[in-house]
Amino acid sequence: MIPFMTKDFLLETSMAKRLFFDYAEHMPIFDYHCHLSAKEIYEDNVFDSLGSLWLDGDHYKWRIMRAAGIPEKYITGSAPIYDKMMAFAKTLPLAIGNPIYHWSHLELQRYFGITVPFDERTAPSIMEKADNLIKEKQLSPRKMIVCSHVKTLCTTEDPTVDFTYHERLAKQFSDCKVLPAWRPDKALKINETDFIGYLAQLEVKSHIKIKSYGDLLNALENRMDDFALHGCIASDHDINRPIYIGVDEASVESLFQKRLQGNLLTEDEYHAYRSALLLHLAKSYHKRNWAMELHVGCNRNQNHRMTRLLGESTGFDSTGDYEVAEGVGAFLDALASQAELPKAILFSLNPKDNWILASLANTFQGTEIPSKIQLGAAWWMQDHKYGMEQQLIALSSSGLLGTFIGMLTDSRSFLSYSRHEYFRRILCNFIGNLVENGEYPMSENLGKLVENICYNNATYYFKI
Repeated sequence: MIPFMTKDFLLETSMAKRLFFDYAEHMPIFDYHCHLSAKEIYEDNVFDSLGSLWLDGDHYKWRIMRAAGIPEKYITGSAPIYDKMMAFAKTLPLAIGNPIYHWSHLELQRYFGITVPFDERTAPSIMEKADNLIKEKQLSPRKMIVCSHVKTLCTTEDPTVDFTYHERLAKQFSDCKVLPAWRPDKALKINETDFIGYLAQLEVKSHIKIKSYGDLLNALENRMDDFALHGCIASDHDINRPIYIGVDEASVESLFQKRLQGNLLTEDEYHAYRSALLLHLAKSYHKRNWAMELHVGCNRNQNHRMTRLLGESTGFDSTGDYEVAEGVGAFLDALASQAELPKAILFSLNPKDNWILASLANTFQGTEIPSKIQLGAAWWMQDHKYGMEQQLIALSSSGLLGTFIGMLTDSRSFLSYSRHEYFRRILCNFIGNLVENGEYPMSENLGKLVENICYNNATYYFKI
């Protein structure tokens, strides 16, 4: 029997171990999509406790606690953090096979040197040791970023963001580039109840009155210019159901005016508006050499009662089941036909879409950069061992694994960089097995290929 999570964790062959320890382990991290706060990074306050690091805002852990029947009081409620952690300690041993079990113990090992499993019996002593280390080492956001060897991270930001903290970090935090990534979802979701109020916020930030669709485009272009000045290299879109409906600008204007008058658009009108605006934005990304990240297949806020009680992003989203080939393909084709297709990274929350998106990516490649259109890493509810392996199989079977830009955290936690190690171990095991099985030759290029996937490909792709 192999001991629990030793240094060879997930590495099944001698080649996998060699690739990880000689090449992957020490590579820097480029986290091109996360939800960390630039304000928290700038303020750099010492963390309160392991409990706050683990449970504040982490809907991954909240979901498994709910699955264990833990009352909400001990998840997002008013219970003391010690009691919440004891509730989590009761839950975690049940999560056999779940990546949260692996992530949590990697975090304990890498950041606190704790190797014993976390459960109700060990939780008090583990919390005491971790909390003492946090105070002793004065662990803070910047220290966690530096010790994780993160060289660049992109925080997901709305067009109305205030760049104060990004500007301060650019001057005072030389160890890591903290760049804003553009996420204009609120401008695309025209039927949301707060859409008109959002336009008012956008007016303030852009200094442009928005009375027409053309005004909206000008306001967004104004803000993209500001994002570019602050180092933006990527956009991010929550597409959910990818339907593309081509429509002329005059028709889009009439749809925009309909919404300004307080009327909701029909489903077809909604998709026509979103298609037109997304097409315009993508052309702007091409002009600016930004990468366009498209996230499809997520059903947001499925549990309406709990979402009303706790708000969005509290653990009540689920995997969607949509047809993606026609909509994504038509959208990419509309851009390619005008020679304005930007770099694009295609993600889906549904693993059935891996093969479709991998195939689409290779239909629209260009000569500007290797693998201009990427099949994104296993994302969110798929970033477990099986999901990562399935993504690697689809990518390597359909395209070029050697040009893959690798992992991202998509996280709000400063401990989540252990997920890069998790991915790198799985990657090295995947490649190591191919070599051991005689499916790829043993060569001097293997190490470089691994280093590229871990870090170098992303820096080249995003032009850092």
